[in-house]
Amino acid sequence: MVPILLLVVCLVTTVASQDTCAPLGPCSCEIEGKGIVDLSSIGKIGVAAFPSLTPSISTDPSSYDLNVCYGFSKNRCQNTTCCQSVSGTTFACGYPSQVDYSVDVGTNNVIMTYKSNDGTIQRSAIITLICDKSAKTATVAAQGESRDDRDNYRFTLTSICACPGGCAGTTLQPTTVPPVICTRKDACSCEVEGRGIIDLHSIAKQGAWTGLTSSMGSDPSNYSLAVCAGFNDGACHEASCCRTTNGTKYTCGRANAFSFGNSHNTGNVIIEYLGDDAGVTVVELICDMSVYGVKVVALGEKMEVASTYVSPSNIGSLIGRASLSHSPLK
Repeated sequence: MVPILLLVVCLVTTVASQDTCAPLGPCSCEIEGKGIVDLSSIGKIGVAAFPSLTPSISTDPSSYDLNVCYGFSKNRCQNTTCCQSVSGTTFACGYPSQVDYSVDVGTNNVIMTYKSNDGTIQRSAIITLICDKSAKTATVAAQGESRDDRDNYRFTLTSICACPGGCAGTTLQPTTVPPVICTRKDACSCEVEGRGIIDLHSIAKQGAWTGLTSSMGSDPSNYSLAVCAGFNDGACHEASCCRTTNGTKYTCGRANAFSFGNSHNTGNVIIEYLGDDAGVTVVELICDMSVYGVKVVALGEKMEVASTYVSPSNIGSLIGRASLSHSPLK
């Protein structure tokens, strides 16, 4: 017998672990062992930090207004972080509450992606964060939308705040919008001291807006909305908000359970209606002198928060909403 020698060769390949950036909110994420990437000192509340951006992609005719962390409003873009303007029409291309973080394999740059969904098209603002420890002032370049990558809008943001630990814990504060205090007069009106009365009685006479669909892709519901006066629709009685999900209706805001307040993000006056399930419907009043009449935009509810129907820009559990624009509010 001829002895046979068996040699077993083990090849061990070492694969470097890929960094991830764990989300901490719409402004920041944390890379384990490296630190927190925090852009809260760059974003502005109620206005775009980087307005009127021209894309470098020559086939993109748009202009963009971009913010990080906080929402702003411009025409049809309501409480958004990205607003695309094309031939006089605006489209929201990202909401503060809908943000994802990733890390580029080749460059280790953090990428933050804000998303929006109008029920038909999902748009994404994809922002690559370039760490530059000498860049005390943030700058943004817009690449825009390419023909082979529709509905994805790309930007680069260069700042020391894009570096892990670069701005975490700093005392810098974002620009804030002063709140508007509106003292209740009745169910349809409130008074801003020194500026006048916001009177919605003429809107109440129009009844409810029905068949409103949420622009948040995670919300399959339809909504009916009214201000001031209640309406009845199936199981919804004396409602300001009635939600229909899979054929079932329930009251997401009662006409007799309301209060006036102001949006922490924009400073606009809001009306909050308490629903039957302890949820809250928030109607934000947006003064737009170019709007003759009323237009309503429903953002709806984010699915993991089952009892709240409010502004997606508010941090924490305040995440869906219906916004109302009326001109003039006086």
